[in-house]
Amino acid sequence: MLKMIKPTFLFLFLIIISFFSFLYTGIKIDSFSFSNILVSQFYIKMDKKLILTIDNIEYKSEKTTTSSSFEELKNSIEILPKVLKFFQKIKINKLKVNDNEFEIILDDEILYLDNKYINIASKIDTISNQVVFELYSLYLKDLNLLFDGKVKIDYFNEKIDYYGNFYYENLQSSINVEMTKKIAKIYLVSEPFKSLKFLKNFLHLPDIAESWMYDNVKGDIKVEGLYAEYDLVNNQILEKSIQGKAQIKDAKIRFHKDVDVVDTKSLDIYFKDNKLHFNLIEPIFKGKKLDGSFVVINNLTSEKNGQVDVFLKTNSKLDKDILDILKAYHITLPVLQKSGNTQASLLMKFPYDTAKNMSTYGEFFLNDAKVAINNFEFESKNAEVILDDSLIKIKNGDFKYKDMINATVNLNLDIQTLKSQGEANIKSFLIKEENKESIVEIKDKNTAIDLDFNNEVNILLKDLGTNIKISDLIYVNIDDLSKIYPYSKLLKDNSIKEGNIALQIKDEKNISFEALVKGLDLPLQKNGQNIDSLEINGKIEDGKTKISSKDEDIKIEIDDKLNIYLQNLDVILENKKIETSNLKQEVVINLLNSKLKMDTDIYCLENAKIFIKNSGIDFEADVKDLNLPIRKSNNKIDKLSLVGTLKNDITTIETKNKDLVLQLEKNSVSLYADGYELHYSSADSKKIENIKYKKIDIKGKNLVIFYDEANKLLADDFILRIREDSKFISLDYKQTSITFRESKNKKIDIFSNNVSDEFINALIGKHIFGGGNLMFYASGYMNDLNGKFIIENSNVEGITILNNLLLFIQTSPALINPLLAIPAVVGLATNSGFNLLAYNIVDGTIEFNYNKDKEFLDVKKLITIGNGIDFDGSGTVDLKNYRIDSNLKLIFFKDYSKFVGIIPVINYVLLGDNNRVETEVNLTGNLDNPEISTNLTKDTISVPMNIGKRILNFPSIIFDFIRGKDTLEEEKVKKNQINKPLK
Repeated sequence: MLKMIKPTFLFLFLIIISFFSFLYTGIKIDSFSFSNILVSQFYIKMDKKLILTIDNIEYKSEKTTTSSSFEELKNSIEILPKVLKFFQKIKINKLKVNDNEFEIILDDEILYLDNKYINIASKIDTISNQVVFELYSLYLKDLNLLFDGKVKIDYFNEKIDYYGNFYYENLQSSINVEMTKKIAKIYLVSEPFKSLKFLKNFLHLPDIAESWMYDNVKGDIKVEGLYAEYDLVNNQILEKSIQGKAQIKDAKIRFHKDVDVVDTKSLDIYFKDNKLHFNLIEPIFKGKKLDGSFVVINNLTSEKNGQVDVFLKTNSKLDKDILDILKAYHITLPVLQKSGNTQASLLMKFPYDTAKNMSTYGEFFLNDAKVAINNFEFESKNAEVILDDSLIKIKNGDFKYKDMINATVNLNLDIQTLKSQGEANIKSFLIKEENKESIVEIKDKNTAIDLDFNNEVNILLKDLGTNIKISDLIYVNIDDLSKIYPYSKLLKDNSIKEGNIALQIKDEKNISFEALVKGLDLPLQKNGQNIDSLEINGKIEDGKTKISSKDEDIKIEIDDKLNIYLQNLDVILENKKIETSNLKQEVVINLLNSKLKMDTDIYCLENAKIFIKNSGIDFEADVKDLNLPIRKSNNKIDKLSLVGTLKNDITTIETKNKDLVLQLEKNSVSLYADGYELHYSSADSKKIENIKYKKIDIKGKNLVIFYDEANKLLADDFILRIREDSKFISLDYKQTSITFRESKNKKIDIFSNNVSDEFINALIGKHIFGGGNLMFYASGYMNDLNGKFIIENSNVEGITILNNLLLFIQTSPALINPLLAIPAVVGLATNSGFNLLAYNIVDGTIEFNYNKDKEFLDVKKLITIGNGIDFDGSGTVDLKNYRIDSNLKLIFFKDYSKFVGIIPVINYVLLGDNNRVETEVNLTGNLDNPEISTNLTKDTISVPMNIGKRILNFPSIIFDFIRGKDTLEEEKVKKNQINKPLK
């Protein structure tokens, strides 16, 4: 603009000089023009100084030299001192330069200038080399800025100083300007105003910076000091020079358009080195203190390097309100704190350049907090959480989930994938039913840990082979039970060393599970195979627990009682003490179609119930398919209904009608039986010897005790007592009484009395004795046992040896002297006790010695007095080889004395002193069919010779007869008494 005005004034000055002489009178020209200048109504006159009045000046130029009020003001101020030297008054009503029109009035000390860009009203004071403007107003039209104050122009130093005020919209500020030809230095202090948006007209910023400068902050702004430098040569603000300080009282700052405002007591704003700093004083966000929070805009005016830093600090919960701020910036922090305090500091950096990534860094210190990650809630007494862009680092974080997990963790969590890896020191890992014994309890265990917090929470405890999934339910999968076996009393108690388990936990009252358990040491078998693995499922609901194997052969129900159901299984029992005193609840075991195996014994259970209580164990059972050595009424007993108890280490088992009672103690066993047939075999002897019980008692009534089936004991009352140092047996059957004793030194005493033929025949297993009375007693040791067997008035039959011997005798009378044959045959035929099948024993005695080890029976004396024939002899029986070797005297022809006995002399001559005929018989060989040899023929031939001898002795016999018959009879009686066995 100045370049356009200069030619005009220069031309005018030339005219003035040309017409200087006319100046004092005044020169008036209606119009003139030269070059591109047109002047109308020109008037000039000289007084003290020149007085110039022009109505209109038009100047047309190809270019416009000024484009703003700042440039126009500069140019006008530069020329003004020169004009004031010459002109007293200038009035130009209209000065038109292209499209810019001026009105200029200069009257002594008053200056008025108005054009397209500026309007000036000022008083001018010229002092030496200075011009001082009392600026009434300076209005920069294109900027809508109004100034007043004082302007001092120093021509010598080419310097302009301005002190005053400026007004812009609702902004009023005091301002100081120091201007040289090249630069203007500006310093201002304002009164409170509403917005910094006016700076948009002077300062172009990137969008993100403008949002913070003009939109995100609300409140009355007071500029406490602003300094800037303006390059007058290049017509621009020097950005590096700008620095200032402002304050907003009761400010409201909005971190993001989608987030509620933060209320502050004041907002301190600092600008320096192209950095704008917002310091929040006592900020409150939804009732939460954010003390220490600030916003910094780095490289404010740089599109390339500009960056907004938002720093948030709080000592409050990381709740939804705080997280919403982060979420607005697309930072999804998956942590929601529901209680407790957190010392949080978070720095977010937002570059102007959208090609650059936003960065975040935060530190969070949690105390006594309840935290949720994607609806997964846990507790933390303390934890240090570091947010580094998309990575969350948890250091020494205390982690507690309900009563299940209590651990210290060190994790790295990717907030984009919501997956985490790290390590955990498990203080406690507990799975249990409410108020019940724990299923799993792990303490002080280090393990690698993986977490996934996506739609559902997954926790993998690597070293424990355990995966926990948390959604609507808690799913716990333990892939390898061997890894937690050392930490589970439940697994140890049930010998579950291997396998896997999957649990679904709604809460501690509602748990369901499936499992495969291996390595079991259960007392159970199926199809003859030990059950060492099981597939099971179960449920715990409202204090009730149900567990079942997949085939449902095993079921367990737990409420106020523990009910166990077993079917189609074999139960293996060992003689172990069962401890019941510490039971917390009654246990009921139900068995269906199962087998009970005890050592080598197997019992098939149609059904059974076992009640286990603190006081002991009760049970009842229907046992089937029995193979017991007992019968009743000659019928095999294959089923029994039993009841029993186990208390104080005493086991009692009995039938429901109590006719069979078994009682077991630690070192003793007792049995009571009534009305049963007990079967015993020689094979059972060793079993009895190996019985571990130190005390054995058997009592019975109305018993039949079978030995090897063929032999049996009949007993109305039976008692057996076996101790470590003694044995005792007592048996009574009708009139029969038998006792057996074995003392500490193994000495044996056996006594029986009034043994009936019924009893002895049953014992022998064969009908041998008929009628009469038997007695037996023995004493000694099993390897040296001496005994006596006494028979009175009993028929003996069915003994092979005896039958063979009798048959041999009865078929030999033809060998006897014909003189004696007829009476002998008559005697044999007429004697009822002597026939082919039986032998009547009037009196009989057998004395023997028995050696158990050698299995040898030594019959020292065998004497029988029968009706028709007597036996007198001895022998041995080798029981091991089943052989006999004996020598017997057979005494017969006793019945012949009935005919001749009345004639004593004849009796003596024919029969001898003993009134009998005798011979010897040898039995050797197999016990069932021995060889029989005899001297019967020899004895028969020698009969006449013996008779001759007795005839020769006849005189002495006669003499004896004369002495008296009684003497002879007495001698005979004496001889008979000697040979007669004791009763």
